[in-house]
Amino acid sequence: MDAVYNQLKTFGKIKVNVPLSKFTTFQIGGSAQFLVKVTEEKKLVELLNFITGEGLEYLVLGGGSNTLFSDNDFEGVVIKIATDKIETKEKNTIIAAAGTPLANIVNTASKNKLTGMEWAVGIPGTVGGAIRGNAGAMGKEIASCLESVTVWQNGDIREIATKDCGFHYRGSNFKDNGAIILSATFQLKPGDKTEIMQAVQMYIKQRTGRYPRSPSAGSFFQNVNISDWTDDVKKLPELFRERGKIPVGWLIEQCNLKGYAVGGAKISNEHGNFIVNFRNATQADVLKVVEEAQTRVYNKFKITLEPEVEIIH
Repeated sequence: MDAVYNQLKTFGKIKVNVPLSKFTTFQIGGSAQFLVKVTEEKKLVELLNFITGEGLEYLVLGGGSNTLFSDNDFEGVVIKIATDKIETKEKNTIIAAAGTPLANIVNTASKNKLTGMEWAVGIPGTVGGAIRGNAGAMGKEIASCLESVTVWQNGDIREIATKDCGFHYRGSNFKDNGAIILSATFQLKPGDKTEIMQAVQMYIKQRTGRYPRSPSAGSFFQNVNISDWTDDVKKLPELFRERGKIPVGWLIEQCNLKGYAVGGAKISNEHGNFIVNFRNATQADVLKVVEEAQTRVYNKFKITLEPEVEIIH
């Protein structure tokens, strides 16, 4: 493995047998045989070409905010994408590398009087991860703000128009087709700076106090389409009907599951759709909590909860 190590270190900063718990917001996971932090897009492409050419197992990691790693060690290469680069262009566009924190998009848009990304304030993670999972909040999603995505796939680099990315609720084609996001072009609209900042502050206020401070992966389950509700929809809060979605946190709270714990994992006392690592939780602990939530919600509402977090076994 010395030869592999010597090759990998030419692409970025490398660590050996590093705990993956240090690289996710959940703070859970076994060790990676190799972890390479890449800060340049050119080096990222070269690394992907090398790894696939050698037939090495690999995982791609952005901000680690939507990932639950296995408790077992990973025999292969974890690529930590840290290509943090952002620039504004004419016609109200922003181009950002995959490793750019999502918060930087919000800040850059606000400074340039561009509107459309205010809802993302306070959401952790990177551009690449957010696009891959079509991240969203407050009834909005990142796909609506994109013009195109540039990807690496099977040794080729190509630009894909938003309409061809297969975006859907909390997902895209990138979850299944092996394409690795390199950068993206955001298409925003000109706006009034005062109104933009007011919207940002409103979203910050809505988030304050609702989300737990213990390590977590954010919202664990995908919110539910209102069409899956089997009872009278008029019984649901008006906001749910307006957005066409039923928040899973609400469903879980109706099952009196706040605070339900297994080992070091539990459903947050603050928000029903957050599973937190409050005491050295393992993936196994989290999955038992997940199973209980799924079972109880199904038994009460006949609704199947689907994870939003990527679970790596």
